Amino acid sequence: MATARATRYAPYQPWVVVRMQSAGQFKAEMVGLPEVHATGATREEALQKIHTVLGQWIASGKLVPVEIAPTDPLLSFSAHLDPNDPLEVEFVEELKRQRREDLERTLAEDDQQCPNSSSTPTT
Repeated sequence: MATARATRYAPYQPWVVVRMQSAGQFKAEMVGLPEVHATGATREEALQKIHTVLGQWIASGKLVPVEIAPTDPLLSFSAHLDPNDPLEVEFVEELKRQRREDLERTLAEDDQQCPNSSSTPTT
């Protein structure tokens, strides 16, 4: 598992839930990580405190960003390519043929002479 490159220009933005507790206290809790929580007399105070707690966890290395590779095979096209599949080999060869023809046609058009007449009138 690779650790993401942390820079000071790439802030970490977790989701935090704020709930009113009994006795007029507000509890802020990081989604998916209930160990990261804080309480306050107001919603804003609870958010400020959890911001401080999250900062401490990140600074101490308890909480680090990691890169997760996509697990959905549809998100990775290369997973679908099978070099032994005759239909895929035929498809790739057809793409190569079409690209070659397109390049030859473009080069032929570039080599053609411009006509001597101009559509812009001269006086």
